[in-house]
Amino acid sequence: MRRAKVAIVHPKLGFGGSEARALWLLEALKRDYDVCLITGGKVDLLRLNEYYGTRLSPQEFSIREVRMPLDLQRTSKFAGLRGAFFQRYLKRVSLEFDVMISAYNPCDFGVRGIQFIGDFAFVEEWRSTLHPSLQNYRRWWYGDSPLRNVYLAFCNLVSKPNPDAWKRNVTVANSDWSARLLRREFGIEARTVYPPVAEQVAAVPWEDRKNGFLCIGSVVPEKRMDAAIRILQKVRQHGQDVHLHILGGLDGSPYARQLKKLAEENRDWVFLEGLTYGEKKRDLLARHRYGINACESEAFGIAVAEMVKAGCIVFVPDGGGQTEIANHPTLTYEGEGDAVSKIEAVLTNVEMQHELRKHLSIAAQRFSTEAFVRGIVGVVRQFLDHKHAHFR
Repeated sequence: MRRAKVAIVHPKLGFGGSEARALWLLEALKRDYDVCLITGGKVDLLRLNEYYGTRLSPQEFSIREVRMPLDLQRTSKFAGLRGAFFQRYLKRVSLEFDVMISAYNPCDFGVRGIQFIGDFAFVEEWRSTLHPSLQNYRRWWYGDSPLRNVYLAFCNLVSKPNPDAWKRNVTVANSDWSARLLRREFGIEARTVYPPVAEQVAAVPWEDRKNGFLCIGSVVPEKRMDAAIRILQKVRQHGQDVHLHILGGLDGSPYARQLKKLAEENRDWVFLEGLTYGEKKRDLLARHRYGINACESEAFGIAVAEMVKAGCIVFVPDGGGQTEIANHPTLTYEGEGDAVSKIEAVLTNVEMQHELRKHLSIAAQRFSTEAFVRGIVGVVRQFLDHKHAHFR
């Protein structure tokens, strides 16, 4: 009997939350299906395996690298144009597969497929609404400007989007918050499957951990790592001897330069680790007590889940899917002042620390790779059963 052909598509595999889904989709489906990864750049499988905890080998699936003009696959810029060329290719090849699965956000395959919602960057007008901090960066590019309009028009020439085509896909949300937003704004019913968190760290006793914080993620304006520094700076001014490790790749962007300057001004307690994975990342997770996230509307927050699974007490803004991970009023804050107050309350109360650790250890069980694999296998089987029944 012929195995069903499954395409897992991702515009470009770097080191973020959506890439975790792509890698674990391959891991989940490689045994039962003829799986192909379609992406718009080189695939460093050895490094990706180490970063995401997968054990994929080149013999277990095929790879198609979508070639693009102007060397677009080599740059992190021009994501919209890169996406237009990528989507045009997907429409051309979609009939070769029994199911197309987008690991990152909506996609018009030309046929009905499956799509994972990782964030809401695909809604142009929501950029500044969900992430107000973006208003201070790249306004000339992301604002309503003639240059931006010309660029978007050119993207549409490459691949004219059908604004409603993606709504016919089976949609999987990365949090209940994302699912509610999809229902409210688009009338779409989405199933929630939490992203896979594979990081396994040593069980270091609380008393042996450092009284410091981790902040993990892409160094981009919407992650607001500068706010994390300001919050902990005030905590330190109030007498708490804490430090901060920021784990995330640094480029030459204005925001990265600003963060480097801020870290240099506080170099005795702020440490920029750069892109961190493998043993070093596991060691930092295992040996620190606390984590902090400052992104105001994180659709899920896989870094938050990583820190929680590692046994850290993590503080997050009161917005987005990250609140489903923390799921406790003491750990969710409204504004920097509230964050300072709540962090200080926990740092000075050993009994509260014990209760929060117990609470988070139970919550962490929902964010396993096993749960993700079970969820996605069920979604794909149901999709194929429905498709085959329709054509009988």
